[in-house]
Amino acid sequence: MRLALTRVFAFFLPLLPLLPCSLHAQLEPPGTGGVVALDRELRLLGHYRRVLVIGAHPDDEDTELLTVLVRGMGAEAAYLSINRGEGGQNLIGPELGEALGLIRTEELLAARRLDGARQYFTRAYDFGYSKTLDETWEHWPQDTVLKDVVRIVRRFRPQIIVSVFSGTPNDGHGQHQAAGWAAIEAFAAAGDTTRFPELGREEGLRPWTPLKLYRSTRFDSTATTIALDGGVLDRAVGKSYHQIAMASRSLHRSQDMGRLQDIGPSKVPLALLEDRTAEGNGGLFEGIDTSLAGMPWRDAPGTDGPAARQRFAARADSARTALGTGAFNRVVALLDRGKRDLSPQSDDSRAQILFSTPEQADQRRHTERALAIAAGLVADALAHDDRVIGGQADSVDVLVWNAGTDSISVTGGLVPSAEWHVESDSNGEISLGPGEVHRSVAMLTPDTGAVATTPYFLRHPRQGALYDWTGVAASDLGEPFGGSVPVARFGRLGPGGETSREVSYRVNDQAQGEVRRPVVVVPRVGVRLDPHTYVWSLLTPGTHRFTVTLTHGARDTTTGTVGLELPEGWPPVRPQAFRLVGEDEREAFTFDVSAPKGAERGTATIHAFARDSAGREYTGGVFTVAYPHIHSRTYVAPATAEVWLAPVALPKLARVGYVRGASDVVPEALQQAGLSVTLLEAAALERGDLTRFPVIVIGPRAYETDSALVENNARLLSYVRGGGVLVVQYQQHLFFEGGFAPLPLTVGGPPLTVPADTLHASGGTNGTSPVPDSTARPVGHDRVVDETAPVTVLVPDHPVLRRPNRISELDWEGWIQERGLYFARTWDPAYQPLIETHDEGEAELRGGLLIAPVGRGTYVYTGLSFFRQLPAGNPGALRLFVNLLALGQRPTR
Repeated sequence: MRLALTRVFAFFLPLLPLLPCSLHAQLEPPGTGGVVALDRELRLLGHYRRVLVIGAHPDDEDTELLTVLVRGMGAEAAYLSINRGEGGQNLIGPELGEALGLIRTEELLAARRLDGARQYFTRAYDFGYSKTLDETWEHWPQDTVLKDVVRIVRRFRPQIIVSVFSGTPNDGHGQHQAAGWAAIEAFAAAGDTTRFPELGREEGLRPWTPLKLYRSTRFDSTATTIALDGGVLDRAVGKSYHQIAMASRSLHRSQDMGRLQDIGPSKVPLALLEDRTAEGNGGLFEGIDTSLAGMPWRDAPGTDGPAARQRFAARADSARTALGTGAFNRVVALLDRGKRDLSPQSDDSRAQILFSTPEQADQRRHTERALAIAAGLVADALAHDDRVIGGQADSVDVLVWNAGTDSISVTGGLVPSAEWHVESDSNGEISLGPGEVHRSVAMLTPDTGAVATTPYFLRHPRQGALYDWTGVAASDLGEPFGGSVPVARFGRLGPGGETSREVSYRVNDQAQGEVRRPVVVVPRVGVRLDPHTYVWSLLTPGTHRFTVTLTHGARDTTTGTVGLELPEGWPPVRPQAFRLVGEDEREAFTFDVSAPKGAERGTATIHAFARDSAGREYTGGVFTVAYPHIHSRTYVAPATAEVWLAPVALPKLARVGYVRGASDVVPEALQQAGLSVTLLEAAALERGDLTRFPVIVIGPRAYETDSALVENNARLLSYVRGGGVLVVQYQQHLFFEGGFAPLPLTVGGPPLTVPADTLHASGGTNGTSPVPDSTARPVGHDRVVDETAPVTVLVPDHPVLRRPNRISELDWEGWIQERGLYFARTWDPAYQPLIETHDEGEAELRGGLLIAPVGRGTYVYTGLSFFRQLPAGNPGALRLFVNLLALGQRPTR
């Protein structure tokens, strides 16, 4: 029921770099994590191993390597993804761009919760597929990306860097090549005092020199110098590292990354590229001192530093042994003494972190977490409201439970911060007997000037293909989300241990049981403008309707006016009064807008606003990205509509049938344009009367996402043979290999090459057909990644290029990200290619738009990226697409 402002989920833990415990668990009912969580914490204690893996995208990481490192070797491991995958496709929903980046960031965090590693990013935005490194650097300033990578190396301080890619054309994707280059270059630059000295001055990050550089050789086995064993059973989990890793990888659901969990042997191959130890040709950590003696350390005054470290390592070993016998009290006693070995001068854990090395702080963090788990210390914080505005108090029930067998004393409660103010009825020491729960009430209030909860990298508009990090706290830079959320924190006195719990709101869902939402800040009035992209046909006289939806975030009453800010010269529209009473009330307002007389083809921007009686103005709404396998995220979007004015003639069709595909909102774009679209579900495909649709459209990748489509493809082909028109948007290998087209089509194969003496200066050919290079690595599919690539019309008089819109060069302007993908490589002679396009210097591609007569009907396959263009409001793409639909309004032969 909420459009502009929904009940939202946020997750900004102030000590995220210091408390990388299960983020997902923060929104589940409270618990310790049990033996599995305790076992993982103990594995990380008493030694010194740190590895940073660097790749380009979410899903590039080697989850098996990370699992072997953390669970097998007890190493602190992290994955640095250069970008957040915003330029990819979405198999599970409609989100693209920044919203897709939120999904993929959370999918990485979900994967990290299984393999136990940490997660980092640079500010680079995934602008889409690139074929060369040079093209990638046209979008990403090379030195900026390197600085961001060096920042993470200096913050995480790994002994070993593992690059997923080589930095050469063998990596394929230009962004892969950039990631490989950045990893190799950062290995050299991170320890150089002359490189990026501002990281020291501004962020306190000193130069750091890793000792070894490896590269993954999963796709280059001949270069392998070492292979780690992923086929080992993790006895705490009951699965092999490989199985855990495949479960981790399968959490990349938006990217079609589901994997089988095979049992038995499995290897993780690596190649040693550089070795500063001069003796590390054996094992991964060969030549590196992995004992605590080799760890950077700040000894407390008056302590016997090296001996204390040695004692701590011995106690960590003993604690692991005690866990194997179920002696939890023994684990607590050993870790409590070990904590004093780490930093005996203070009981303040935050002071310990502040005056310790990062490595030392990690050891203490794992010790504190293990102590809390072993002792059975559980906290919870239940808010009475999950959405609050700045200055509005929220009552929170704070609970701490002694689930152990001994009486304990704890201290703590809600933690105030610069963003959140706390008033509590409970302070000081709390005594708890075995099984006892202590309850208190606190008032939690966001700062009066608090802005709506949104990730730090989305607070400012992007600068090209880089996020704008202006004003972001140094500690947040490169983190998945950063920021701050309200938390309750309790520490045990005596035998220690500390546990933290994010404040959350819970409801009882009759189907799912307990469901939790985090507490987030929302604006007093959220504003949403629909549609947010719009193709305004200059052929349609009269007004066009826009809807502004207001959602109330406050508990009291707000009155004011809502209106539209139109481009200069457009006839103004009268603002309307609003009155919103109580939290979550929503009201919609419609405005009929006219373009100025004589308006010509072009673009315009419309802004919506709400102004309350106090003079405060609101210009955006909060949106939520939510899926069952990930933590939900909110972001603020401005209430604007991008309008494209162009002459768009619509075919005379009573209705269009549509089978929705992946990340597919083309049906909504067609309805917005004025066409009647009916979504075809399983029942309609199986037994419905398809002949009532003059044209049916298959959405992108629908043969992967819709099993009913696969099962009933024969009915669709029969529909075509009987006189129907079927338009199939781009599909992947399942479609081609399954033979779902009525006439043969193939995709991919050896790269296409053209003799150099046949190339035009523009990159085209003098009529010479491209030939496959059988000696080169095959490509999965042919694509045109340059959205401005020239397009040549091969059949100028074809109806698709003439009726009802005459397609011209103007219609190929304004495309975003790409021309298309999964172009057909070969096809039956019955198919007629209508266009040719290609990236500069590459072979001509004619498989992007194919039309064939089939029986009394027509079959169309197109790899053009309509799924990106139509939702973005591209008028030329819409004109061409409705021309394809127009094949259904007249005889097709």
